[in-house]
Amino acid sequence: MKAASYPLAREQDFTSRINGKAYRLRIATPYGPPPEGGYPVLYVLDGDGYFGSFADAARLRAAGGLELPHTVVVGVGYPGEDFTGALGRRFLDLTPTEPSAAEKANHTFASGEIRYAGADDFLEILIREVRPRVAEVLPVDPAREALFGHSLGGLFVLYSLFRRPDAFCAWLSLSPSIWWNGRFVLRGETGFTSALPGLARPPRLFVGVGSLEQPEGSPARMVDNAVELSARFSALAGMTGWRFASRVFEGETHAGVVWPAINPMLDFALKDT
Repeated sequence: MKAASYPLAREQDFTSRINGKAYRLRIATPYGPPPEGGYPVLYVLDGDGYFGSFADAARLRAAGGLELPHTVVVGVGYPGEDFTGALGRRFLDLTPTEPSAAEKANHTFASGEIRYAGADDFLEILIREVRPRVAEVLPVDPAREALFGHSLGGLFVLYSLFRRPDAFCAWLSLSPSIWWNGRFVLRGETGFTSALPGLARPPRLFVGVGSLEQPEGSPARMVDNAVELSARFSALAGMTGWRFASRVFEGETHAGVVWPAINPMLDFALKDT
């Protein structure tokens, strides 16, 4: 039986010069021609799992130019990894610090050597190595780029936003693991909000979470952390150029929230760009 392939998509493997690790890019060509200045781009972390869903939604909703602009969707993943191996890889790329001992004890489901605290390197890989590869394939607009991440990917999106708010124009943080290492990521929040008025291109941020992601007594506080962060960001609504949106997706679990969140996130990132 012949292996299936995703239509009008290109696949490229490369080894990073920054951390020596191998990555796989899946790049979906839009169905329509590029606008003047190039296509917007959406980079999807955990691309092995989420690339096809985002690419399908972005392509079909851009048909006829009625709902969204034609957009390049890029899935960032790992070559040759099974599911548990990919889980192990993402712990390195998506976390800014080592976890606590209690958190680390819960990671036995991932296979291979599990390493952490590679988020700084991974952000540089996205900026200095992934972007140029995409630009070689299709005409893209560097001023209209968005980044999506879920769970640890959502943590990475927030951490990277606080460190490099000019790196992307739209940041999509779904079910962010704010709890990681004593809510370490929030240490960058004050510096980010202080710098926000002086940014030449204020970013837009979407924070989402499923209402069922916080079982009673859960120390992770997935919903509470997202709602509290959203309340603080909503208070910045009058700041020039700053756009923020948040949503609790009712009845959705941690694993299931991605699909109902796709369309609201695409609208937020791509409309009026």
